[in-house]
Amino acid sequence: MPGSRPLRPDDPERLGDYRLIGLLGEGGQGVVYLGERLDDGDASDGESSGDASRERFAIKLLRTHLSGDERARRYFARELSAAQRIDPSFTARIVEADVEGRAPYIVSEYVEGRPLSDTVREQGPLAGAELHALAVGTLRALAAIHQANVVHRDFKPSNVLLSADRPRVIDFGIARALDSTMSMTSGVVGTPAYMAPEQLNGHRLTPAVDVFAWGATMVFAATGRSPFGQDSIPAMMNRILTADPDIGAIASPLRELVWYCLYKDPAHRPTVPQLLAGLEENTSAAGTFAPTPTPQPAALPAPASPWGAGPGQWEGGWQSLPPAAPPPTQPPWGAPPHDTTPPPGVRKNRRWLPAVAASAGVVLVAAASVAIVQLTRKGDHPSPGPTGKAGVAAAADAALTKVVNPSTAKGGTLRLTQPSDFDSLDPGDMYLAGSWNISRLYARSLLTYRAGAGAAGLRPVPDLANGPGQPSDDLKTWTYKLRSGVKFEDGTPVTAKDVRYAVARTFATDVFFLGPQYFREMLDAGSYAGPYKDKNLDDFDGVTTPDDQTVVFHLKKPFADFDYLAALPQTAPVPGTKDTGAQYKNHPVSTGPYKFESYSPGKSLSLVRDPAWGSDGIRTQLPDRIEVQFGLAADAVDQQLLGGQADLNPSGVGLADAARAKAFTDPSLKKNTDSLTSGYLRYIALSTKVAPFDNVHCRRAVQYAVDRTAVQTADGGPQGAEVATNMAPPVLVGRQRFDQYPASADKVREELTACGKPSGFTTTLAIRQGRPKDLAVAGAVQQSLGRAGIEVKVQQYDAARFFTDYAGKPSYVHGHDIGMILSVWGPDFPTATGFFPLVVDGRQILSSGNNNLAELNDSTVNGLLDQADQARDQSTREGLTARIDQAVMATAAIVPLVYDKVVLYRGTRLTNAAVSPVYVGYDLATTGVG
Repeated sequence: MPGSRPLRPDDPERLGDYRLIGLLGEGGQGVVYLGERLDDGDASDGESSGDASRERFAIKLLRTHLSGDERARRYFARELSAAQRIDPSFTARIVEADVEGRAPYIVSEYVEGRPLSDTVREQGPLAGAELHALAVGTLRALAAIHQANVVHRDFKPSNVLLSADRPRVIDFGIARALDSTMSMTSGVVGTPAYMAPEQLNGHRLTPAVDVFAWGATMVFAATGRSPFGQDSIPAMMNRILTADPDIGAIASPLRELVWYCLYKDPAHRPTVPQLLAGLEENTSAAGTFAPTPTPQPAALPAPASPWGAGPGQWEGGWQSLPPAAPPPTQPPWGAPPHDTTPPPGVRKNRRWLPAVAASAGVVLVAAASVAIVQLTRKGDHPSPGPTGKAGVAAAADAALTKVVNPSTAKGGTLRLTQPSDFDSLDPGDMYLAGSWNISRLYARSLLTYRAGAGAAGLRPVPDLANGPGQPSDDLKTWTYKLRSGVKFEDGTPVTAKDVRYAVARTFATDVFFLGPQYFREMLDAGSYAGPYKDKNLDDFDGVTTPDDQTVVFHLKKPFADFDYLAALPQTAPVPGTKDTGAQYKNHPVSTGPYKFESYSPGKSLSLVRDPAWGSDGIRTQLPDRIEVQFGLAADAVDQQLLGGQADLNPSGVGLADAARAKAFTDPSLKKNTDSLTSGYLRYIALSTKVAPFDNVHCRRAVQYAVDRTAVQTADGGPQGAEVATNMAPPVLVGRQRFDQYPASADKVREELTACGKPSGFTTTLAIRQGRPKDLAVAGAVQQSLGRAGIEVKVQQYDAARFFTDYAGKPSYVHGHDIGMILSVWGPDFPTATGFFPLVVDGRQILSSGNNNLAELNDSTVNGLLDQADQARDQSTREGLTARIDQAVMATAAIVPLVYDKVVLYRGTRLTNAAVSPVYVGYDLATTGVG
């Protein structure tokens, strides 16, 4: 390790049996000291013994403020466990540790050597045998790490020590996860320049992340710079996700290997053993790793702005963010790097082929590469479906407004796959859009959404009920009549009592806590605690059933949009005799076209036809079976979709960046994509109770200053986000688009002067920790406001406690002068009443778990929200959507940034594909397979 610095006054002088004699370094998790073992009779006065032959150690001490944090201690112990499993030949040997004591510490071998980062900066890049030895030595270290079932996660030049005999890899990748309050302005943000795309996107991490970081580190060692630049964090992250690396003039065979290591898709990077084999064989075999020649697209000139002209850009006055790199010339599975010399030849006995054969569009992967898990059974592979049938054929974005590949053909198995299980399969205890979507196959609610693409699917229609709800004059009582002949899967008739019981279940908060809380909050049911404490529902007055076909809801106050609540899965009937409480999610009793055959939580779900179901005018019963597989990594899910082994990912997440890039560059795949602007708004709340944002002019200055196009770039560009100039997302009925604060340097200066801050001011922006997109967006906001003289300090907080203890706790916000809070919000149903109240209603500000982050309490906004609750006429309510939006924007308390987008992919076998904005995916109610 590098030379030490003197101890500071607050540093300890002794830890266990070790005297501390110097400071080696520090990070978010701990401080690393240089120490000597104390012998009998030694004093612990902090002075070195002076004996140069005495063995020295590197001692990592968990920071004092984390020593009482059980989570921090667990991570510290995990780091120790990981390090102890690794062969120390190319790392630092663990000597001993105490992770249970008052001051946890780890003692490791002290390695004499300088970090690669310092060596390159002071002495210049490495080359020839020196570079080769570094590459082989660090790969052997990674091989030992991976063999111990450890992923380093933070491989970078400063974590490679150049000792006298060989390079050593140190610091096993835990520290950044523990920084609960990292400031971007202080620079303590990790090292994005060496992070793989899947790290930035929060996907599952495999040893491939270390391979990516190794490739980037070798570029630094050979050229003195990162392959993706080292400027602003948003620009750098954007290049990692979308652009070619700049690897400079590295000699073969390292040149080709590094290029392949930097592929966006982790499944197509070489493994560490493959890299070692490539480096250790004769350098004349450099062509071993060259892929099948693929024409390299010509580089396109960068536009004047990162994504061309669009709303939210500057009229002038300040220079915007540096333009993004030109569109990538390195396909995700593409050609090797080009330079002035001819490309190396191709040997027939390649051991690794991460190429796309241009003529066939087929990914060629040799036996040594990562195997793709097959979703289909042996001998039962889906075959491509026809695209030339009458109706709308497959085309990019076609399913956003039309039904693609319409068909009434029955039979076959619809195959779905997604990384994680549904939050719940109990209709009364689910919240995610994908869960609501799958529930349509087995749970009929009172109302539901029409099966259709785009705006056609935004309004509820009768399902279990024979018509919309009939409200009382005061809109506090809603009556629904059930259809006749509806049955559970066992043939038992569905009655109003089954619907009443289903709604009563949602009050059992000790059993169900995932689903929406609207019924608990709106129904006039007193302190009712659910049917498990009131088996006969004697005390439940919120819903009554005058007869077996009538359900009556009793509300505390008027609510004109109650039909949208009746369309929630929570109104799907549950037979009380079959209710198993928290276990009901494992086998809900069906009223839909499909029923449960089997369910293995976290692994798979199989649905089969329900013979007791009768046509309901909304759903169809086309496939014989529907099978869902869980647990694959996100990139593996995408591979199955693009490769034809799966038909849909119902989660609503969409393709990850690498698969998205592949789909958009291959016309045969692109025609099966739909880029949906979701209902999720990414925005900044300005704390109206924290100076200077208690002044509307300071709030307006931020509105005019923020560069929304730069934010869009940081959020993935036009493929990942749509610029938002007003609050209401496109999925809200009655929504209108407007721009009340077009970007203007002159208006910023005018508003800053009006608020008494002509030279600008300093404020804090709170974001959630561990959210790469939030970090990138914060960086873009920070830069654009900085140009206006508004200095933004970005502070990260634990995501799990963000709304309970930090940003959603007004007393904490006030006490820590948090002026800006970055958040995301989407509607539970596509109306103004389903989107605005919790975030802008001044009467809903909570002391903890608060969603009105701006603490906005505006009489005009509150009054319009009341009108929306009480307007009987639907067109009047829809007209209020834009009026509420305009009133909120007039307060300047909410800074809309972008609406998130997802790129959905429909398998070629899929019929009746139509994107539902409500379910953020393809509506499963009518899909089939060709």
